[in-house]
Amino acid sequence: MKKHKDLLQVLKANNMRITPARRFLLQFILDSKKHAGIKTGQITLKSITRFMEKILPGVNRSSIYRNIEAFKKLDIIQEISLPSGSFFQYVFDCKVHHFYICKSCGKASVGNEKLFNKIEAALKDIHGFAKANLSIVFYGYCSKCGH
Repeated sequence: MKKHKDLLQVLKANNMRITPARRFLLQFILDSKKHAGIKTGQITLKSITRFMEKILPGVNRSSIYRNIEAFKKLDIIQEISLPSGSFFQYVFDCKVHHFYICKSCGKASVGNEKLFNKIEAALKDIHGFAKANLSIVFYGYCSKCGH
């Protein structure tokens, strides 16, 4: 599990300045990942903005958006779009982060490592690609809605 100082090193390695806004945003993301799961670990843009405005009054919203985009590019977070809205999730040191989302009722379930291991083995056998980090969303129908 990565810590705040480890992620700051990632920023430095990518020639990003360590601003107070980035420090606080990283800490907010790390604190949010303690509540893993698609229901409780959701980091919404609204919650990020509310937190940042509380900690750094007068913070520029475009600065918040730019930092979120930078963290997405560095694979620190990923954006998940669900029928109920979008949210961000910490993924930097998570091996498996994929979801199954029902197109009918919107129910979202977190994927499991067993499926990931099969997909990773297939990637290696077919494409010679190993040590993957899988981040994907599957859309279909749950057993309740079954089409």
